[in-house]
Amino acid sequence: MSNMLKGRSALITGASHGLGLAIAHALGALGARVACMARASVELDGAVAELRAAGVDAIAAAANVTHAAEVDAAVAATVAAFGRLDVLVLNAGTWQGAPIAETTEAQWDLLLDLNLKGAFLVMRATLPTMTAQRSGTIVGIASIGGLTGQPGSAAYAASKWGLHGLLESAALELKPSRIRVTTLFPHNINSAGKTYVQGTPERDANLEPADIASMVAWIAAAPEHVAVNQVNLWPLAAGIAVR
Repeated sequence: MSNMLKGRSALITGASHGLGLAIAHALGALGARVACMARASVELDGAVAELRAAGVDAIAAAANVTHAAEVDAAVAATVAAFGRLDVLVLNAGTWQGAPIAETTEAQWDLLLDLNLKGAFLVMRATLPTMTAQRSGTIVGIASIGGLTGQPGSAAYAASKWGLHGLLESAALELKPSRIRVTTLFPHNINSAGKTYVQGTPERDANLEPADIASMVAWIAAAPEHVAVNQVNLWPLAAGIAVR
């Protein structure tokens, strides 16, 4: 375990499993104290136990990111436990796809609430602490859907374009307070945990959660004078051109 983030604390949303938990492990491996935000559940408790077993100083920050009162209470409890907040990773989100004509209002609300409103509420709750410290790093997990239109998933793309805009605006607004904001645009994450053989087309077409987590950890540990604006992180075989 490295000590590059020793003495610092991090809050990761959507950290009860998958990419969020991988990010918590990556930050914890650099010495950060970690708060895992997700809805209260056995899964969240298990994630914290897993981190502690790996030697990470971890706590649960139970909250539904779309409920402001829960978010505010969980952030306040995290700051009370750690005494500061240095890194925020906005990872909570979901995907649903449908043609526009078949997208229901419920689907639209789910995607915009979880992918965009949730990020706004958590970031808003953390800013008084980071601003008072005059330091902090915020990393938002967007998607290729936040860079280009996607037939069959317009509502999802709208939520990620919104996140992109939120974070770009925050980067400019928060720079005078020495708070760095990064938007990460991953593509094709092996969320199902499939096993791929190195050198195969399937391996070259998919990223692992640990790949994105390593990038987040690098951004968080970068020297204070270094600000990373946007990162596109795609598998080798991705045939993508973004204008």
